[in-house]
Amino acid sequence: MHSDFQSLISAMCDNRATDAELAHLADLLRNDPTARDEYLRYVDLHSALSDEALPTFDSDVIDYRIRDNHTPTVGGRIAGWSPTMRWFVIAVSVAIIVGIDFVASRQPPTNAVVDNNGPSITAALPLATILLAEDCHWQGDDLKEGSRLNPGRLGLDRGTAVLRFDGGAELVLVGPATIDLRSAASVVVELGDIVVQATDGAEGFVVMTPTSEVIDLGTEFAVKVARSGATEVHVLDGEVSYRRINATQQLSKILRAGEGVAIDDDGRPTAVPMNSPRFQEFVNRVNPRSRADLLIAYEGFNYSPGVLPLEESTVGKGWAGPWRKRMPDERQAPVEDDSPDHFEIVHAQMNVTWPVPGGRLGMLKLPPGRVFYVRSLMRSLDLDREGVTFFSLMARETERRTESHTRREDLRLTFRSSTDYFSDSISFGHSVGFQPRVMTGSGVFHTSPLVLPAEQTTLWIGKIVSRSEGEDEIYFRIYGEEDVLGYAEPATWHVVTRGVDMDAHLDRVLLSSTGSKVRLVDELRIGPTWRSVAPMQETK
Repeated sequence: MHSDFQSLISAMCDNRATDAELAHLADLLRNDPTARDEYLRYVDLHSALSDEALPTFDSDVIDYRIRDNHTPTVGGRIAGWSPTMRWFVIAVSVAIIVGIDFVASRQPPTNAVVDNNGPSITAALPLATILLAEDCHWQGDDLKEGSRLNPGRLGLDRGTAVLRFDGGAELVLVGPATIDLRSAASVVVELGDIVVQATDGAEGFVVMTPTSEVIDLGTEFAVKVARSGATEVHVLDGEVSYRRINATQQLSKILRAGEGVAIDDDGRPTAVPMNSPRFQEFVNRVNPRSRADLLIAYEGFNYSPGVLPLEESTVGKGWAGPWRKRMPDERQAPVEDDSPDHFEIVHAQMNVTWPVPGGRLGMLKLPPGRVFYVRSLMRSLDLDREGVTFFSLMARETERRTESHTRREDLRLTFRSSTDYFSDSISFGHSVGFQPRVMTGSGVFHTSPLVLPAEQTTLWIGKIVSRSEGEDEIYFRIYGEEDVLGYAEPATWHVVTRGVDMDAHLDRVLLSSTGSKVRLVDELRIGPTWRSVAPMQETK
């Protein structure tokens, strides 16, 4: 369509259109099918990049969709209906008129796997995560740190691994070992040594062996299973109950801290001295270190202070070229672009409390306005394959303005595809209320109820779990200056997506900053594990 038509739509979306312009737009849409198609496509893209509460999903813990249903009106307008929501309603109305299922395209997909030869089946939902894997040789799939685990058998020929079950319990597995993941709160140990740490709401975790059933009562305990099935239970802290396997009518016995019991293959218990290293001792033996050597891409903005032409922004790792401004076909929503043809590099303007050099050397200063920069990756994030990708980014807002009449303040990091730029994408950032947010697809928001600390240096960390079949998972957390990062990903994320299933190959990174304030960004890292991107406090 003609650029004047796009400008007309843009004016309407930004609530700048006059009555005459709106009437002219309505006339065009009424009489021109091509104009209607272009209008719907533009509004769809614009809604995806806005900060309004379009379809929003909740996480495991908190329903992020909770809103006040009794919003007062201000000046005769419904306070909850901003100009953007008004044009969104217009878009839906037009879609109904022309027979396009505009809203249905935003409904969350299920995790059903379609079988053309039979009914759909529901993919198994993951129930645990590999937090740490050191010198591990797995039976079957080559599992990595960050991998999500489905119910079923898991064999480790050698090495040490730490798993976190979705119910909260953590488990050290030492090879050779074979376990069977039954649920988010239970496991069967067929062979090998494990140590379970079940605290902070994870009480009640169940460990079954060929001879016994052990139930955690808020504790730390070890279980050792021989090839014969003979079992030993050692309580390091707290208490456990135990009984013979499949003896549901038998009263459980209590084992307390410092006690041990051996249960033979006939289920007969015998007291033994407690003899097992603690959970943390196993972690300390591994001595987890940073794995920056695994980075897929890195941008530290390590340049001298001053003005840097974009064509000279070639430093870093894993990039297919320098940073650049958006191309014309990437500027459909929003059309406006205030991006300079250069970077402004500054030094030592972040308060960095994590063990990382970024923020002390070069960093990028993003000016006020609508600023967008794109850089292509050498290696794409393939969402149609099994995989795990982490990213981290340091950011600092120089001043926070929260007045409702001020220009929307926004910072986002988006992964897009070069072959279909406005199709499936994943965007990390914050809402108009400075709440951590993930946007997926064409405008589905997943927003945390937490508010970011004001005027601090923050550390963004995201995780993308892609699958060839079934639901993808995306996690996002923003750390403040007082937060400490451990050797593994956190038990609690600020955002966890639901209903996401994408197949795109994301090979472009889009850095977006809009508003009236200066922002600083630094240390963009993309890698396959937590330890590859997180400035963790290493174990001594």
